[in-house]
Amino acid sequence: MDSKLKDLIAQTNLGDLLQPANPQQDYQQPVAPPAPATPEAARSTTDPLQVHFGDVSVVGALRSDSPVSGRLRLFALFFLGGPTIITGLVLLDVVLRNDNATLFGKAIGALFCLGMIAFWPLIIYAKRRKTSDRAR
Repeated sequence: MDSKLKDLIAQTNLGDLLQPANPQQDYQQPVAPPAPATPEAARSTTDPLQVHFGDVSVVGALRSDSPVSGRLRLFALFFLGGPTIITGLVLLDVVLRNDNATLFGKAIGALFCLGMIAFWPLIIYAKRRKTSDRAR
């Protein structure tokens, strides 16, 4: 053996380190329960639905009773309604050009597409009734 290893073994009390475990010691001790997890914030930046929360906030501000400028409504219509309107127009073209569809199928498809096209303009530009009009 190496002289350094012999010196290390001589300095170490191997008898105390290699003793068998005490058979009377109870290792089944209760463990403290984990701390309860803290709830996450409702609008965290890691939330994948953050964009949808933003849409709801913008539309809620547009639908409120407070006056909103025409520029803001046009901006909302362009960025919120634009993709939906374009998709609805493309689908309407596909539905009406389909030669294999029945007349009833074309009518249902056209109604669905027209609903898609009209959804955001109706939401953004619909006037809310005042509370006095609701009481009637």
